[in-house]
Amino acid sequence: MHIVTSGGEDASSPRATRPLSTVLKALALLDFLADLDEPVRVSSLARAVGTSRGEVHRQLVTLETAGWMEQLPDGAYRLTLRPAHLGHTALRQAGVGERTAPLLAEAARACGEVVSIAVLDADTARVVQRAEPGRALHATLLLGDRLGLCSSATGRLLCALGDEETVAALARRGVPLPSADDMALIRSTGWATSTDDAEDGVAALAVPLCREDGRTVAALSVHGPRERITPTGALAVLRPLTRRIEPLLRLDGAAFGLRA
Repeated sequence: MHIVTSGGEDASSPRATRPLSTVLKALALLDFLADLDEPVRVSSLARAVGTSRGEVHRQLVTLETAGWMEQLPDGAYRLTLRPAHLGHTALRQAGVGERTAPLLAEAARACGEVVSIAVLDADTARVVQRAEPGRALHATLLLGDRLGLCSSATGRLLCALGDEETVAALARRGVPLPSADDMALIRSTGWATSTDDAEDGVAALAVPLCREDGRTVAALSVHGPRERITPTGALAVLRPLTRRIEPLLRLDGAAFGLRA
């Protein structure tokens, strides 16, 4: 049964329900923080947004309690990795997957292997889109699978080429990361391979998917039996594919938790 207000409108109507001003202010503050490259102090943030220091401090403490912000030893605040998780969920709900799926399927059929897209999710790399060639494979990689940051091609690539603040936060939390030498090599080549293929005979090679400003937002990889995955063959498939996928991702940069 619908509840009707005195004005004759359905109470479920957006016009009949007023938004919470405190929530809107907190979300506006998060939007502002998303554009900053460094942690910020309460006084500086209050001046920047034109709000009292007390109100900004209460908003930050609330966001910190909810797990969206953290306070550093010097008193400055910065975003945690919580917004990134929300962005990854948004990716699955957005239309990005629908637009990239045919391209991945075409590439998978052309190379005869699994092709996938993965993003950083907490302390792993999570597969958010995949395609297979339509035949039985020795290698399996499922949608939603989590891949290690030290051993998988996607995890290693995202650590080496991903957002530096995010990777630094992982390091501070004690999450195992690739060695500095490994990450330097990946940065110099622009691609990464898996390191655990000797155990199961499965190998992978990943390349970055970037925004227009050059920031890496995801990893595109090919995954299959070790004897069939070579740098030359994998790059011949992946590099042309990145040029077709990246323009689609730029249309939905917010789906990665990034501002366009």
